[in-house]
Amino acid sequence: MLYSPLYQSIRLILFGALGLSSLTVSAAINQTDSMMPEPLVTDSSNQYADDESIQESLKRLAEFYERTPDTNVATSNNTGTNVSDEQSNIQNSLTPVTTNIPTVGSNLRLLPHTVDSAARCEGQWVYPKKNPNYQRAVNEAGASNGQPAPNLNGLPNNQAPLFAESDYGYYDNVDYAELSGNVIIDQGTQHIEAEKIVLDLSNGVAAAQGKVMFTDQATGNASATQTQDRVQKNGKTSLTDKAAQGGLIGVADNLNYNTETGQSTATNVAFASVELQAHGYAKRLNRPNESQYELDEVMYSTCPPTNRKWQFDAKSIDLDTETGRGEAYNTTFRIADVPVFYLPYFNFPIDSRRGSGFLLPNASISSENGLEVDVPYYFNLAPNYDATLSTHIYTTRNPMLSGEFRYLTENYGEGIFNGSYLPNDKEYDGEDRRSLFYDHYWSSTSIPRLSGEAKYSHVSDADYLNDFDTLGLSDNTLNLARRAQLNYYNDYVDGELKVETFQTLDALNNNGQMLQDKDKPYSRLPQLNLDYRLPWAKNFDITGVSDSAYFKKSIDDGSENEKSGTRFYNKLSASYPMENSWGYIKPKLSLQHLFTSYDKDSLVDNSLDKDDGNQSVFVPQASIDAGLHFYQAGSPFGAFDDTLGGYRLLSPRLKYTYSPFKDQNNIPNFNTRIASINYEQLFSDSWFLGHDRLQDLHAFTPGINYRYIDATGVTRFDGSIAEQFYIDDGGVTLDNTKPVFTSSSSGLVWDTSTQPYNNVWVDVSGALTNSYDLNYITTELRYQPSDNSLFNVGFIKRQRDENTNQLPLSALTASAVFPINNNWRVLAQGQYDYNRNQMLDSLIGIDYEDCCFGFAVYGRRYYNDLNIADKPTQAIMAEVRLSGLGSGSSRLTRLLADKVLGFEPVQSAWKD
Repeated sequence: MLYSPLYQSIRLILFGALGLSSLTVSAAINQTDSMMPEPLVTDSSNQYADDESIQESLKRLAEFYERTPDTNVATSNNTGTNVSDEQSNIQNSLTPVTTNIPTVGSNLRLLPHTVDSAARCEGQWVYPKKNPNYQRAVNEAGASNGQPAPNLNGLPNNQAPLFAESDYGYYDNVDYAELSGNVIIDQGTQHIEAEKIVLDLSNGVAAAQGKVMFTDQATGNASATQTQDRVQKNGKTSLTDKAAQGGLIGVADNLNYNTETGQSTATNVAFASVELQAHGYAKRLNRPNESQYELDEVMYSTCPPTNRKWQFDAKSIDLDTETGRGEAYNTTFRIADVPVFYLPYFNFPIDSRRGSGFLLPNASISSENGLEVDVPYYFNLAPNYDATLSTHIYTTRNPMLSGEFRYLTENYGEGIFNGSYLPNDKEYDGEDRRSLFYDHYWSSTSIPRLSGEAKYSHVSDADYLNDFDTLGLSDNTLNLARRAQLNYYNDYVDGELKVETFQTLDALNNNGQMLQDKDKPYSRLPQLNLDYRLPWAKNFDITGVSDSAYFKKSIDDGSENEKSGTRFYNKLSASYPMENSWGYIKPKLSLQHLFTSYDKDSLVDNSLDKDDGNQSVFVPQASIDAGLHFYQAGSPFGAFDDTLGGYRLLSPRLKYTYSPFKDQNNIPNFNTRIASINYEQLFSDSWFLGHDRLQDLHAFTPGINYRYIDATGVTRFDGSIAEQFYIDDGGVTLDNTKPVFTSSSSGLVWDTSTQPYNNVWVDVSGALTNSYDLNYITTELRYQPSDNSLFNVGFIKRQRDENTNQLPLSALTASAVFPINNNWRVLAQGQYDYNRNQMLDSLIGIDYEDCCFGFAVYGRRYYNDLNIADKPTQAIMAEVRLSGLGSGSSRLTRLLADKVLGFEPVQSAWKD
């Protein structure tokens, strides 16, 4: 929320007014010389201070901005217990004493660990020194009463002892007290300084006058539970958590408070948030009652006070804690003191409650869309539903209107609509562009484990997802799902019932031709899937699979005859697993049944009678899966370096499978395909993905896995190799084509993962054909020299496979995220197809980050995944981020998270 730090500062200012009432209960005064009271100034309508006065307040506030880049903001200038000590004490109380395992292995040092250790900011806001007299007075008070001194760490401020000191003091033992000359008041983590503090309960007036300074450290506002949560999250807290915990410093000329009405007024207030590293001022602050606040001439920025690159200025701000809303009037956003945009009125939240109003605008620049400005408006329609309406303004397109509607019901679930409309797009031959996405989720309140979901997706054209950063979908998708689904599970059954259709976008098939109706997926109208197990036999595992559906695909372009109908598939299996620490053996028997029936339209189109349109087939299957485990302690590199320790595990495996041949050439294929080859697939019961074919498979598969795990539990090497050998040729085909499995073996398959250094990972997988030519190989090398840098290099080469519709590809992939110094970094990623001599996707950019703001400029050139023959899209994008405002997620970070392996932890380290 934009002005929540302002609201937090007001709360702290009022501590100075509200906390003064406790002076009537306890006060420790250095000198008790009696003195006559001076007239008390209570008029809150004095002439506003001039600009020099507010500048004086800012100068006083700047005393707490320390120019030491290595300073810990939570502990600077503190002589008492700090945040780290508090977290350590809590962590020690929560965690049992353990023996630390030293780190083993080493890091690869090809690049410097850090390029530039200079801080991003020239300084930071720090708390003032703790008053040493406070703890001393607390200790002495406890000793005089024969009681131990209270532990102030974690003690709520309203329960902590109050201590006051000054040069002069007066108290009439009834209802009047006055302190003057270097007045200091401490209670817990709250601290006030002033030239004079007066309390007159008879007139209901309290006042702090002359160079008022107040602070409330965040550690004092965090409860024990909050602090414990912070420790368990490695000390990281969200922006909202930080704002709620306080951690503020404020200075003012004076503060007046009416103890009867609750009205208070302060002038020339300057404040800083240590937790948020933000600061600002208000020329005048007035609190007419306990729930309303009025500020005049307000400024807020997260930049250093010595170099304020941006700031928000408002003529006035009104806050209401009852409604949870604030109103800003005549607000101007400035960059380098130059006005950038102006809002005459702005309504915003000051707590977690929702309310209607404008949200923070977004802006970006690209060569395709030009300048894009998004202005969202939020509608708080009811506690259980709301809406957001956004206007997108482009310099190269007509404006787009998009909306989001969210709802939550007590018994019928929750959902969200997203839609957009752009009329007469100048960049798309004047066509209208539109989209609609809907998602609904439901869980039964009366039947446990019963849930449901619904999904709808629609776009106007195949390029829509490519042109716009769409809510609901981030990548190009050929088939957009539309479905309604029910799910249920318990200890014995896991089932789903769904109806599903698709919107298929215009695209090219594998032959470079436009997709035809025959290439589109079947609709399921409906489909019922059940996975179940029967608890009849104690030592046997009896399981079953049932898949029943009506498949429909309309053929309107004459690309083939329509083949729609019903399919019923059932499989019942019984196994007797025998397992031990040294190995296992799992024999299994299965019986499969497949029944299909064409519908009336398909019978006519294919000139079939009803009997020919019905097909039924039974196929039994038997298999034995066995493996051994050989364990040996120590490192395989012990002859060279035995410091890694750990153990090695060698696991050979052998599986035998037999299922006979049954002719299935007259059975339609609704949604079945042949699986791609990989290590795990070699040990499955079938090569068909789907239930339109029951494979005849007579084969045995030997394989072996070797793993090395070091002393800290890190898997340094995990490698597997296997090959499937066929005793009989396979005769079942998908679509009356030649048999697929007629060779002697599948070819050799391997899969390895290695971590030779603590910051280097290497993955290699591949397969050979049965003649031991290359089928495919993929490699991925990841090097992370530091927490905020990353380098990836990958290679993939695969041959054409007509059985799986695998296209040939020879491509290199590379990505890099590395800092130039502590403020600048380079971002790059690319995918190059050297068979086509074509860069399929490339991005390069620079990113800047400091304590005040950040920006990125990057260029991207890429092809539409749905039509690689089209010309590539080229875009130059720019984005600006303001520290402390917005979610921190941008189009660039979302794109890189999808394209760059391991980007998200690197991004978190860079932001921290």
